[in-house]
Amino acid sequence: MNIEDVRAFVAVVDAGSVGRAALRLNLTQPAISRRIQRLEEALGIVLLDRDSKPARPTRAGEAAYRRCVAVLRATEALARETRAALPAVPLRVGLTYAVSDSVFVPAIEALREACPGVSLHLIAGRSNDMRRQVSDGVLDAAIVAAAPDRLLEEPAAMPLGFERVFVVASRATPVPARARLADIADQPWVINPEGCGFRDQLDRALAGSGRAMEVIAETWGTALQLALIGRGIGLGLVPARLLSESPHRAGLRIVEVEDFRPSLAIWMVRNSGAGGFAAGLDAIADSVRALLAASELGPLSAEA
Repeated sequence: MNIEDVRAFVAVVDAGSVGRAALRLNLTQPAISRRIQRLEEALGIVLLDRDSKPARPTRAGEAAYRRCVAVLRATEALARETRAALPAVPLRVGLTYAVSDSVFVPAIEALREACPGVSLHLIAGRSNDMRRQVSDGVLDAAIVAAAPDRLLEEPAAMPLGFERVFVVASRATPVPARARLADIADQPWVINPEGCGFRDQLDRALAGSGRAMEVIAETWGTALQLALIGRGIGLGLVPARLLSESPHRAGLRIVEVEDFRPSLAIWMVRNSGAGGFAAGLDAIADSVRALLAASELGPLSAEA
């Protein structure tokens, strides 16, 4: 088995196509295809479903991908220890959707400053998926969310702080600046899809008062949510710092809900084999911790 064949297969899965993998590795597409064919012959399995466009890993390919990533990690670790001149493997970090909007740029900047020679591959997803990928070795680390009173089981889990969201409305929406949940229970919502911890908290709170949440639009991505909320489509749950940065902020306001203050604990979990990236992961963790701390200390207003 050739390590460059392994690298080509991982690049195709990461990039989403043979063409993009070829650009990433500075090879031709036929060269990438030949390497994957050699790897398939060596393993005796089909790695890619070539009938799909773009090609996707088969079920056996998905399992092999996780193993291949671990092989590349081990190769890179050996290269660092022996000072061998092998291509660097990117630091792979997952980000929960709950904080990805505000963490992507600071994480990249923190890593560039602390470890300018390390390349970074950031992936947004659901917390449970990110934790599983860290455990499987697909990711080196992940920034994940959990219930505020929950301790994560991973040995290397590190608490970073708390993310709080606020009910946000258009200034034209007829809801009071300060209210109780019952006062806004009949309003439609622009909110994250199911699986979001903040949405779960709202759903439970409404159900506890005998109400059901009316979802008029569900989408990941605060920018789109705030654009819809600003047009009076519905209410939303948004971190205050993202509201203040939005181009729609002039038409938006925070509604202080006395009996509903949703928050999530934010953690970093690390793979035990990511020790060579410790300095970079520490820099990312510090940037997220500072971001969350600033949000806790920042002034908030019902008219913000």
